[in-house]
Amino acid sequence: MTVLILIIACFLAGVVLRRLKVFPENAHTVLNTFIIYVSLPALVIKSLRLIPMTPAYFSAALMPWIMFLLAAMLFLALERFKVINRTTALALMITAGLSNTSFVGIPVIEALYGKQYIPVAVIIDQMGTFLLVALVVIPLVDFLRIGEFSLRVAARNLLLFPPFIALLLAFVFQVFRPVETVYAVAERIAETLAPLALVSVGLQWAPGKVKEFGKELALGLTFKLILAPAIIYAFYAAAKYNADLRKIVVLEAAMGPMITGGIIAMQRNLNPPLVAAMLSIGIPLSLLTSLVVKLLFR
Repeated sequence: MTVLILIIACFLAGVVLRRLKVFPENAHTVLNTFIIYVSLPALVIKSLRLIPMTPAYFSAALMPWIMFLLAAMLFLALERFKVINRTTALALMITAGLSNTSFVGIPVIEALYGKQYIPVAVIIDQMGTFLLVALVVIPLVDFLRIGEFSLRVAARNLLLFPPFIALLLAFVFQVFRPVETVYAVAERIAETLAPLALVSVGLQWAPGKVKEFGKELALGLTFKLILAPAIIYAFYAAAKYNADLRKIVVLEAAMGPMITGGIIAMQRNLNPPLVAAMLSIGIPLSLLTSLVVKLLFR
């Protein structure tokens, strides 16, 4: 209950700070950068301290790949049938096809199921979402947008991304244990992730965009918050995946759009107002739908 209150309080704090104009317009970008370069690497090191190296855990990392494939098929098909244009299709493919498996997903999982499931969420985020973004999403979007692809750039982005470096260190630490102080410091720094991420989401809250992008938001959020979790549940249930871990996989699939993915889409000028609307409306809405997911997909 304490974590759930924290989620609501930090989100509302961001909304209020935006209204009061206490922070500059790009404050959420600064917070997101701190999270990516400091908070998330610390969480990776802390959470993967004693993770069981089993196929069941790493099978959870397939979820983001499956969901993005479905999103790509759906929104590129809608473009082909002239329902939406190419820029909008790519914007929705990124925002609806990628879950916020770390910034929001981890604190929500802690609130609804407990800290013992955080390592599963970290595996989904790092081995699933992050590798997917670095190896597939960015190169694919650039190819579809301008017809260019650079393997060198993709590899460099992967190797220099702080959470990925932390992931490699975490696996090294499985064999060569560091002094206890390393984990103690990482744990304290990791505690900054949830409040900063949710304040960032609150700072981007823009309900006024609903009317402007009604059709696009309906398409994107219906897939992200309803269709995708249902398909993921069916897939893992059919595969007879561990029922205890399956609820975490489904909940992560039901999280709102990935903030990092949204930033990537904005940097490439893929309908930035729509991307901002997907983030600011989809993430808070997913806090509510995640409660429904918990009840339906047990």
